[in-house]
Amino acid sequence: MTGNSGDSGIVAAQRDAVAHDAIVLAGGRGSRLGGIDKTALTIGGVSLAALAIRAVSNARAVAYVSHAPVPRWVAADRRIRVAGEEPPWGGPVPAIAAGLAGLDDDAQQFTVVLAGDLVGAAPAVAELLARVPYTVDGVIGVDPDGHRQPLLAVYRTPALAAAVADVLGTTGGAPSGSGSRMGRGKGASMRAVLDRLEVRGVALRDSWCADVDTAADAARHGIAVPTGEVRCVRVA
Repeated sequence: MTGNSGDSGIVAAQRDAVAHDAIVLAGGRGSRLGGIDKTALTIGGVSLAALAIRAVSNARAVAYVSHAPVPRWVAADRRIRVAGEEPPWGGPVPAIAAGLAGLDDDAQQFTVVLAGDLVGAAPAVAELLARVPYTVDGVIGVDPDGHRQPLLAVYRTPALAAAVADVLGTTGGAPSGSGSRMGRGKGASMRAVLDRLEVRGVALRDSWCADVDTAADAARHGIAVPTGEVRCVRVA
């Protein structure tokens, strides 16, 4: 099955999906949109947060990593564990570490890592899950321009955890939950994490990789950007 598979292929992938957890990274600053919580934006009456959670509807548990106030339905969903990376808005590596810590009660063999500002990720997640059993450390989405999307990927959980811990350690940080706050995650990059993993790229449709980073992105998807009502606020 390729990145251009039809609906029947997506349904089959969902049906045969391997057991997995998921991490939704919803803690970006939204600086190019005036500092708003992008996951609160809506498309077709549905928030980006809801779209992200729907995209991982088959996950055993979902770590929702954010320092913005989470929607009530997120906090009430027993399948969702809310977490926050240290330092706040420290980037995807410490955010993934926080997510993994929130899932370690019964961690599944695979973990979906998903950016919270994607508008059409559900078929991409299904496609990636269909491919992941045939890889060493996981599969990563590749957009039509050939760019790898590490926040649209499925990783073998032990391999991801080891790579993240190693990167945080080499950048003077420590995995979430280690008790050390000094320098945690500073300078850590997803490229460094990928350098420690043997992952396979999977070509995906452009619409499956589309996210909302700028006002132009929002306009393209018919999203109205508010002027301050949903600004990112750190939760104590």
